[in-house]
Formats: sequence, C-alpha cells, structure tokens
Amino acid sequence: PLHENGTKMELQSPLYTLAALPWLVLSPLNVIKLLLNTVSPTAHLWVPKETEQCQAGCGIARMWATLFWSQQFCWACALLYTRHAPHQEGLILFGAVTKLMVACLLLNGYMSGVVHWPIGQAAAAWEGVFALLMLLDVRSAQMRRPRKER
Repeated sequence: PLHENGTKMELQSPLYTLAALPWLVLSPLNVIKLLLNTVSPTAHLWVPKETEQCQAGCGIARMWATLFWSQQFCWACALLYTRHAPHQEGLILFGAVTKLMVACLLLNGYMSGVVHWPIGQAAAAWEGVFALLMLLDVRSAQMRRPRKER
C-alpha cells in the first residue's frame, strides 16, 4: 500500500514471521497432545511432573489449555497476515498486547513453580521482546507517515 504522498507503507515483515514461528510449530503439536491426552516426551524439560499430571487428570484444564494453544495459533496466523497487510496496525497492536500478557503469565507461572525456566524465563523474554519490537515497529511506521495521516 502507498501513502497519499506516494511513499511505501511497510512494516518489518521478518519481525512478524519470527514472532509467529514458535506458535505456528508448538500450537498444533500441543493441541494434538491435549486431544489425545498424552504426555509429551519432553514435558519434564518444560514443566514439573505434577503440572503434567494435573493437566492429564483434569478435563477442564485440558479444555483451557486447548483454547490457549488454539488462540495462539490464530494469533500466529494473523501476524503472518500482517506481512501482506502492513496497514493492519490494530491487529499488530492487539497481537503485541497479547504477547505482553503471555510474557507476564509465563513469568508468573515460573515464579509459582508451574513451569520450568525455559518457558518461564526464556519464552517470557522472547514474547516480551517481540511485543516491544512490534510496538516500536508500528510507532516507527506511524512516524514515517505524513502528519495529517497519523
């Protein structure tokens, strides 16, 4: 898309692809695992045994987890869409806020012993950094626009 003055309106597409990538891979795998009610062979790396057993034994926990993973997959697809529709700033902002919320909740899960550090710290940092980069990218695109279009 072009602005009225003919300059190209563009956001950083690799940013959104990288932000979406973990969810595009992990979400379908986790939904399948939840629907089959099986334990992941690597679960011990990510969560304490009690957490995995709790989820396996509780239908409502599996339902909420399935909803979470499904929603994350939808958001990942939406972020990929922004590569072709960079004018969808509202979608990007909503995605950034979602990433900030996920980062906070993962960090909280780590602090309360529900998840191990790879998720509670590394994944939380990943989500938080990409949320910040997405917000900065949208702001940068807005600042490049002529003043009357902001």
